[in-house]
Amino acid sequence: MEIVVRRLAEYLARKASSMTQRYTLEDLVGSNLAPLIERSMEKLCAMVIKSRNGALWCRLCDRGPFTRRGFYLHLIRVHMKDLEYMVEEELKRLLEVVRR
Repeated sequence: MEIVVRRLAEYLARKASSMTQRYTLEDLVGSNLAPLIERSMEKLCAMVIKSRNGALWCRLCDRGPFTRRGFYLHLIRVHMKDLEYMVEEELKRLLEVVRR
């Protein structure tokens, strides 16, 4: 589970910074959960990024402006634990919904 959460956190950082993905969601979570996780990733991206005058800013610490690569590196270096926590909580919420 830890590896999946870490890879999903990296997926989130790449998605938020509009970079190409190393893994597809189907590879990480399977084809059944991928559409649900995709919607959750969109929601989490909105919580992480804001755009001002075309530049990327971090909603978690209000730092910026960043380039796409700079924003990705910022998320990975500064907020990786935060991203992992957000992804883990979202996975727990989704699993509760799926179980019902």
